[in-house]
Amino acid sequence: MNATNFLLCVIAASGGSVNGRTLLQKRSFFVSELTGMDAGLQYDAHFYGPFSPTVEGATTQLKNLGFLQESSTGFGLVNGGFEVRRYDYALTEDGKRLMEPLVKTQEYQRIKSAVDRVIQAGDPNYVELSLAAKAYFLLKKKGGGMQLSEFQKQAEQYNWSISPKSVEKALAFLRAVGLATTS
Repeated sequence: MNATNFLLCVIAASGGSVNGRTLLQKRSFFVSELTGMDAGLQYDAHFYGPFSPTVEGATTQLKNLGFLQESSTGFGLVNGGFEVRRYDYALTEDGKRLMEPLVKTQEYQRIKSAVDRVIQAGDPNYVELSLAAKAYFLLKKKGGGMQLSEFQKQAEQYNWSISPKSVEKALAFLRAVGLATTS
């Protein structure tokens, strides 16, 4: 399955819409990890955790082709005059028609199952999912468990500041979806 079809399936399996670019990135990351599907997403470390330029490009492509609708909500200005804005994505009618044959595939069923697992694990917001993605990224890179102090030291290499409470919450999410077995 290619990246655009994968992304369409993630959005469709999420009820037809996803609120926020970061949430779309992280949900796609976890669905890819849970399904083992390689859609060429090529995640790497980024400010908010694992980031895929491929997901960003596929989102833009689907929007430009009229299969996704992008809307934005402004939340005002923060210190320094920067605007806080969230971008939301929803399948258009053409996007829903494009999904009709895809929802009948085994790949879609695997993606739907993975999205459901993420949502059932507490339907984390983009911040919580970002922290969990960072934790999983570090655990996977290390090849196994880590002590909290080692975890925080590894996070600092990416300029990620993660509190002990956030680490525990992230690990609880990872255990709930079956990506971590640490105690």
